[in-house]
Amino acid sequence: MNDALANAIIGGALVLAAVTGVFSYLRRPTPRLVVAAVLMVASAVLVQAVVAAVSLINGERPQELGTFIGYLFFSVLVLPAAFAWARMEPGRWGNGVLAVGCLTLSVMIVRLQQVWDVTGG
Repeated sequence: MNDALANAIIGGALVLAAVTGVFSYLRRPTPRLVVAAVLMVASAVLVQAVVAAVSLINGERPQELGTFIGYLFFSVLVLPAAFAWARMEPGRWGNGVLAVGCLTLSVMIVRLQQVWDVTGG
């Protein structure tokens, strides 16, 4: 796990959660700049997953390997799923779903760091 990248993902996801929460409250569609930021965070999550997979292949293993792989797998899926749902519902609830997805992602990345740091390399 790359801690700097993980912290950047957490920060970006929390900022996006706040921004999309405001847009949800205002009942506004998601601006293109926010969509681009969501895609950037999703790309960073994918890079983090590749870094973690390479570390696993190189022999660094957390004690709770199943938990780590589960969090890693779903962290890659949560933001694209929330984004797809938000695009289908472009009004208030779409932004709300995107805000919840960003909050969920930030918690998942924190848990990945905890599992890796406490039990891993």
